[in-house]
Amino acid sequence: MVNPLTRVEDVLRNYLGLGFWSALLLLVGMAIAGISAGLLFPKFEGTGMLQFPEAQKPQDPKERPGDQRVVDPKANVIELSAYKRVAASYDSADQLRAYVEAVGLRENPAAARLLRQVEAPGFWEQAAVPVLPFSRRDQKEFGDIKDASATAMLGLELTTDARTEATAQDMVMVLAGYYTNAVLRERVRAWILAGKVDALSQLKVIQADILRAELDIDLYGRRAEDMKGILARNPDAARMDARQVVSVNPAEGGERYLSPVAQLVGAESAISQRRELIRRWQREHKQKEVLAQFFGEAEAQLDRETDVSKLLSALTVLSAKTFAHPDSAQEWSREAALRVNGALDNFEVMRSQFGVRNGVRVGAVSSRDPLRLGALGAAAGVLLLAGLAFVRATLRAILSEDPTEQEAARRV
Repeated sequence: MVNPLTRVEDVLRNYLGLGFWSALLLLVGMAIAGISAGLLFPKFEGTGMLQFPEAQKPQDPKERPGDQRVVDPKANVIELSAYKRVAASYDSADQLRAYVEAVGLRENPAAARLLRQVEAPGFWEQAAVPVLPFSRRDQKEFGDIKDASATAMLGLELTTDARTEATAQDMVMVLAGYYTNAVLRERVRAWILAGKVDALSQLKVIQADILRAELDIDLYGRRAEDMKGILARNPDAARMDARQVVSVNPAEGGERYLSPVAQLVGAESAISQRRELIRRWQREHKQKEVLAQFFGEAEAQLDRETDVSKLLSALTVLSAKTFAHPDSAQEWSREAALRVNGALDNFEVMRSQFGVRNGVRVGAVSSRDPLRLGALGAAAGVLLLAGLAFVRATLRAILSEDPTEQEAARRV
């Protein structure tokens, strides 16, 4: 009776050129190699939700009837369009490297791994995914919902991977700090540029308005003198009945039908109004001059500082320095200083509204599981043996076609 093992040995040698134990050793070796790779090179995936500022509840006018200030409930909310502008500028290895240098993370293993991974194509699309209030998946599950097209972002879903759980968690936190810094820095940049444009563009316009108001005062003054001359020459004109007015539309020249006294009062009232406007415009001009100086230096400070925390501290120092002028006690200077410092305080508060509130979730990547890699290694071994059998069969068929080479085929 033929031993089954001997028969298997003959079949394997006939088709593979290997014995049973050699084939088994190959399969076991491939499986052990897969298990070893999983044990030596594990991978853990970290996932965290970087939450963005939420819209505040609008104030009820009945609760504060005397408050005339209008507070925008979406003042700090990040729209998708704003984030896309930030991502277009900051999804860059150079920007990440500059941030790592600025915040002192050069020796941090998590930051170093991020800098290595960022060179891979498609890294940013996988590492940071915007989270909107309503997604396509929500639409399939819940149907159409009112305000589904809202573009206010809830945050970013951050995903990283590393060989240790601690490194994967730290990488998520580094990315969270990077995007927080990027969004805030661009919000500060928009505020500085808007303030600079408003201050510089209005200086000449205000001066022109003041000159025009001074001309009006001169013209109204001459008119008042003319009316006084008329009253001096015609005393009875002071007793003209106002009911004699036909039309008082200035566009039609109807004010000339008013009594000289009424026209005199109107001219002096217009002069008083123009003087009040001049005082307001002079006050605004002083504010614009100081603000133009502040925002001009703030823009240079923005280009020097990458870390938004240091930037806000530097802008606070710059504000104290800019508004420490001889007229700093004047109300117009105090108002401008309070508005600037209020905006800086808002940026500080906004920075605290960002954060990974629910912690970082870390789990092993299934593709690096040792048992799975061992099974894949064994499967690869089976495929290798099948390929070897196919090659031998093909060579044998080719060689067997030539009768003179049948002996060589049998040897193979």
